[in-house]
Amino acid sequence: MLKKILASVGIGKATVDTILLDKQLRAGEPFKIEVVIKGGEVEQELNGLEFAIMAQAKAEKTVGDDEVKYNKSVVLQSWKPMLKQVIQPGETVTRQFELNLHPEAPATSLFGQRIGKVWLQTGLDIKNGIDGSDKDPLVIVPSNTQLAVLELIESSGYRLFKSDIEAGYVHAHEFSSHLPCYQEYEFKPESRSFFGARELEVTFVDNGEETGVLIEIDRAFVGDGYRSTSIPNHCDSVEAVRPYIENLLS
Repeated sequence: MLKKILASVGIGKATVDTILLDKQLRAGEPFKIEVVIKGGEVEQELNGLEFAIMAQAKAEKTVGDDEVKYNKSVVLQSWKPMLKQVIQPGETVTRQFELNLHPEAPATSLFGQRIGKVWLQTGLDIKNGIDGSDKDPLVIVPSNTQLAVLELIESSGYRLFKSDIEAGYVHAHEFSSHLPCYQEYEFKPESRSFFGARELEVTFVDNGEETGVLIEIDRAFVGDGYRSTSIPNHCDSVEAVRPYIENLLS
């Protein structure tokens, strides 16, 4: 009886571990995972699993007269597969699943450098017990269309300064985002001119068929200007995206 009471408050309960079978992911594509559930000290009834793609995003809030910046976790996607099963003490249960990463999911790796924090959160629903959980960081690389745009901008006299995941949504003439955050790539010019751009901020919104590109251009004495276009995803080389992007930068 004591063991059952302890298990109900999370002591000696079943645990869950998720193994990513695809080490590198790309937004809009499927990926496979293996879930390993290990029984605790007593028999327990499993009700199901829950998977969530989470991201750390920068946000702002007003505190008095000040704007305060902070990081918050946002849910990008979630799944709740059923798993009705009784697990015995010390028993191991293994299941494999295939999940689809949303086309707008932000990248976390660019040319081997970390540029964002996105992870898979796994929860284990145990009857009359506290959920077991597991957290696995995801390595997500930009699509070929996005890489081509980034390379073209760099070859046009700009260098990538930083990349942030921002809380909120993107709205342009040709497209709108759906996830509660978006990724922003900030470029600075290699050399500055008196009336030239001081900064470029580039945001992508991929719907699976086309990639929306929103560029914010900060020019001295002029202020910010926004330009946007949509590029078919079959345009996956620098030369293929050049007509679209050079038109925005001109």
